[in-house]
Amino acid sequence: MDFKKPSIVHTAGSNAEAHMIVLMLQANGVLAHASEDQSGVSLWAFGTISQFHKPNIWVDEETLPTATALIQDFEEKKKANVTSGEGSGEIQVLCEGCGKTTPFPSTLDGTTQQCGHCHAYVDVGELPWDDDYGEPES
Repeated sequence: MDFKKPSIVHTAGSNAEAHMIVLMLQANGVLAHASEDQSGVSLWAFGTISQFHKPNIWVDEETLPTATALIQDFEEKKKANVTSGEGSGEIQVLCEGCGKTTPFPSTLDGTTQQCGHCHAYVDVGELPWDDDYGEPES
């Protein structure tokens, strides 16, 4: 990256999150770069120790206000999903093949999975089928 004046705009919770935020910034026209933290210093049995593991996101100083606003919006949406319970809970799916019910996490809503009993394919929740797909029948 060719930054005139590089600035750290955010420290992500993980290397994967840092790359995800960089992709979001780049999709919104902000040149960004993630520097991963591969150090084993902050690792312990329960994850990483805060203030040691620092995957930073870099932007040019002139795009700092735009990047900050985009990241704040990202963080607000992430927090809203956690507090609203989105992505938590279970969806009970009745298998047409064996007649048994299998629980799936709600994060799999709108996907096709395999029954936990007979391994037949089942639809979890509502699938986004498009009613007008293809050519109309005559």
